[in-house]
Amino acid sequence: MSGFSEPPAASVSGSPPPRRRVRPLRVVLAAAAITLVAAVAVTVVAASRLPESYARHEALGGPAAEQAARRFLGGVSRLHADFIREGAWEAAFSEDELNAWLAVDLPRNHPHALPGRVREPRVSLQPRRVDVSARLVVAGLRPVVSVGLRVRLREPNQLGVTVEEASLGAIPLPRGPVLSEIRRRFDRLGMVTSVQRLDDRSVLVVYIPSTHESGGMSHWLESLSLAEGSVTVAGRTLAARTAAAR
Repeated sequence: MSGFSEPPAASVSGSPPPRRRVRPLRVVLAAAAITLVAAVAVTVVAASRLPESYARHEALGGPAAEQAARRFLGGVSRLHADFIREGAWEAAFSEDELNAWLAVDLPRNHPHALPGRVREPRVSLQPRRVDVSARLVVAGLRPVVSVGLRVRLREPNQLGVTVEEASLGAIPLPRGPVLSEIRRRFDRLGMVTSVQRLDDRSVLVVYIPSTHESGGMSHWLESLSLAEGSVTVAGRTLAARTAAAR
């Protein structure tokens, strides 16, 4: 045997732990930047999604849109003439006529009617539902905000409005703040509103004033019919003596 022996191997328990590789700060920052850019890109793409109902009516113009807008204004004028006289009144409007008016007459003759950042509103009419969409101009972007509303006439001159859904492109929005904003808009028009809970949903109740002058005519909305592509309203105007006996 040799007089020399090998040194004993280091025990596993006594060996130092392996050192973790620490990524350089620039690598961490680059990864964070890439993640942030990707998240922003996904958000922008999702916000830029164009709802089918909006795309269908977005590019309106030319002689056909002008004629449709005039038909809508003519229907409103006839309704107003019947509305201010004693007796029954009724009017029907198509989705195409309403969108033509929004595209042609609204920006031309009422440029300040919309909130500051809202542009090019459009509507889609379905049974018992109205989808309202518009472009929102923010930081050079023009995403489409869409709100789906369930609308029904609870009783004469009393509307019930429920926010079914709301979105910025493909990004869902909370319905509570949207309903609050709609309520604020009705309040500014001088209507009395309240929010009630029905079937675990918040319903905005809008009370339409029946008369604007003491002793004058009273106006009663008695029917509101939303169908595919059209809306029909009907009611009656009563003289003071008739309204008192109602």
